[in-house]
Amino acid sequence: MIVNLVLPIPSDRLFSYKINDDIIEEDLIGRRVLVPVGKRILTGVIVEVDIKSDLQSIKSIYEILDTKPVFTDSMLKFTKWISEYYFCSWGEVLKAALPTGMSPKNILRVVIIKPLSKETLRLIEKKFPKRAALLKLLIEHNEFLSINYLEAQLKTGSISAQLEALEEAGIIKCERVLEKDMKPKTQKALMINKEIFNNDVHLKEIFNELDKTAPKQSSLLSTIYLHQLNTSSPIILTKAIQNAGTSSQTVKALSDKKYIEVSEIEVNRVEKPDNKRNLIQRDETIMSLTSEQEKALNAVIDSFIKKENKTFLLHGVTGSGKTLVYIHAIKYMMSLGKTALLLVPEISLTPQLIDRFHAVFQDEISVLHSRMSEGERYDSWRNIYKQKSKIVIGARSAVFAPLHNLGLIIVDEEHESSYKQDSPSPRYNARDAAIMRSKFENACVILGSATPSLESMYNSNTSRYKLLELTQRADNALLPKINIIDTIEARKKSEMFGAFSTELLNAIKLRVEKKEGVILLQNRRGYSSFLECQDCGHIPVCKYCDVSLTYHKAKGQLRCHYCGYTIKAYSSCPACNLYDLKEIGFGTQRIEDDLNDYFKSQDISINIARMDLDTTSKKGSHRKILHSFGIGETDVLLGTQMVAKGLDFDRVTLVGVINADLQLYLPDFRASERTFQLLTQVSGRAGRTSDKPGEVFIQTSHTDNHSIQSVKQSSYQTFYNAEIDHRKMAHYPPYTRFNIIEFSGRDFKKVDKHIKIFAGLFPSDNKYFSLLGPVEPVIPKIRLNYRRILVLKNNKNSDPSGNKFRNILQQVYRKYRTEFNSTEVKIVIDIDSFAGL
Repeated sequence: MIVNLVLPIPSDRLFSYKINDDIIEEDLIGRRVLVPVGKRILTGVIVEVDIKSDLQSIKSIYEILDTKPVFTDSMLKFTKWISEYYFCSWGEVLKAALPTGMSPKNILRVVIIKPLSKETLRLIEKKFPKRAALLKLLIEHNEFLSINYLEAQLKTGSISAQLEALEEAGIIKCERVLEKDMKPKTQKALMINKEIFNNDVHLKEIFNELDKTAPKQSSLLSTIYLHQLNTSSPIILTKAIQNAGTSSQTVKALSDKKYIEVSEIEVNRVEKPDNKRNLIQRDETIMSLTSEQEKALNAVIDSFIKKENKTFLLHGVTGSGKTLVYIHAIKYMMSLGKTALLLVPEISLTPQLIDRFHAVFQDEISVLHSRMSEGERYDSWRNIYKQKSKIVIGARSAVFAPLHNLGLIIVDEEHESSYKQDSPSPRYNARDAAIMRSKFENACVILGSATPSLESMYNSNTSRYKLLELTQRADNALLPKINIIDTIEARKKSEMFGAFSTELLNAIKLRVEKKEGVILLQNRRGYSSFLECQDCGHIPVCKYCDVSLTYHKAKGQLRCHYCGYTIKAYSSCPACNLYDLKEIGFGTQRIEDDLNDYFKSQDISINIARMDLDTTSKKGSHRKILHSFGIGETDVLLGTQMVAKGLDFDRVTLVGVINADLQLYLPDFRASERTFQLLTQVSGRAGRTSDKPGEVFIQTSHTDNHSIQSVKQSSYQTFYNAEIDHRKMAHYPPYTRFNIIEFSGRDFKKVDKHIKIFAGLFPSDNKYFSLLGPVEPVIPKIRLNYRRILVLKNNKNSDPSGNKFRNILQQVYRKYRTEFNSTEVKIVIDIDSFAGL
């Protein structure tokens, strides 16, 4: 039999392989297989069975990895659509749809085979610093390392020359190793022999005998018996030994007597919610719906009953109870035997949301997000695949969760840019992908937000989506009072302490004294934006990217937030060697220091917790920080946009925005929209109960900006009306589809040459799109790669579906790859891009 399959490589074609007669089975489509590809072994997915073909030269597959398909017919159609719409290979999408570790391949790995003295290493370092750096990495890890890992760590591009030289010298060895397929974790477990367990008289005799002759065996047998009686399942061996206070010798003794059976059972690597650090604020199992919530819920239910499978935009002000609508909608779907998917944009939203849903749905939930280990993601995926979980909560990649009988997809905070995958391929938007998946699954979709994207609100105004509105906060709470502080005027009046206005400091002081919660937003991590010499003007920049290095005071480091390049902070200017470098701008670390200094000067004790990428890198750190704040151990929660959305704490009565202008004037047509959304979302964290009204202080030097004024008025409609007019005049989304083609490489001249070739392949006379560029982006070099971009704005009036534009782009792309493609120039096509210029 001949099967056609897709491989996890950037190729549009299907690959044909033979299946030997002795392993031919039914339901082959959707299964993973190991196949030879040149000198490599890769994991492919069977998408067609072609019995008619009879080609003698076709290679045979090595192994079928699955006993039944891992991709259903609807998932294959969905992933195929993603590959076609977002200009990537089907195999890349299928790989992204599986947990890491489920696409095994053989990779080239490097290991040191000749011991090196310190003196030898020093000599190599003098003559060949790149080789020495590579060897130091190998020595430090003392294990096989892949070439991809080495190149990522060294950040010097290709290391093939160094590897070749070191291999010729007999110092290292490069060899191909096949990765293992991810498997369930198993542990030894104990169970009482069934005949004995079911015979009370005999069991009592055994206990009486052991009590007299072997009390430790009796204690262990009793532990196993009680567990088996309560759960009808075996007990983990290590747990049984620990609880009984015995040893493995005791296990052997009982096993030899045939009293117990030792077996291997699967164990789940996913941690259960931490009850000691629970983040639930109220019991949502007993909360009744408001009239607005009930109206929204009924609209979704009616659509499902009528099999209309609409997309709903749930526009609810912050604190209006959108989550309660989600919970009741999921309950309804589960009552019909359906499953549900809830997408969230940020990992920081997940701990509290999981606790809220777990309180209602218990063990029906599986979680999928990037902070989980490979094993945890695999176990969650497997629980979903085996239909043990009916609800999935996760970030954007959870849109591929293998749910059966899917009835409802919810995209919470649908406006968030983090739903768009930037790199690697596929560069999909999980919100838009969720809507398409619902069509293949005949499911309903709820897009929820207090600040919907302009595209989504426009779609609801043009009847593509059904608009549902929650205009009032739940629990009779009121929206917070918004205060706008003009930092220019405050500085003139000497009313600023570092980055803080005295007005904001007084408000923080009042809340700290009342033991109420304060949230502060500064959407930039680190200590300061950059360092600058006050004499010669030198600013330290990344050696790999055209960006300044951010100063991280706590670790005494200068760090690039694009490639991760890090150096020790200078004590004096490296250019003129005369003056100390001055800290320019404010990051979260500096805000924390300034606030501590102020309260110290006031002789007031304050506990500040910082929540950004630097403080939340460790597992469980989000939950730990949020729990401490929720119970009042922390007075002030300071952070980047992590603190701006999804957090629901009754004690928060004050929100402060240190600098509202950070992203207001970025070279991005969405800058005003993102500013409005961020400020509205973070403002909504305050005053979420009727007995604790909220107040917000927003510091800005652009008080008249329409985004700032719309936030002050708490009016989404005011912002929408102003912004939609700007978009229409400039021909930006939602009136066009915004697409970016990026060319990059180490040689600027080649990059420039190839992007001009590509641009020249487009027809000069067309009404379906406009082409801008080639132009240099704001950051022209990242990781030593020079960048040039083309902007293509697809006109929705002349090409409503976008098919005409995509056909032209496909023809241009195919012609370029056939006639002009170069391994030295990388091309990235970003459809419906969220990137600025």
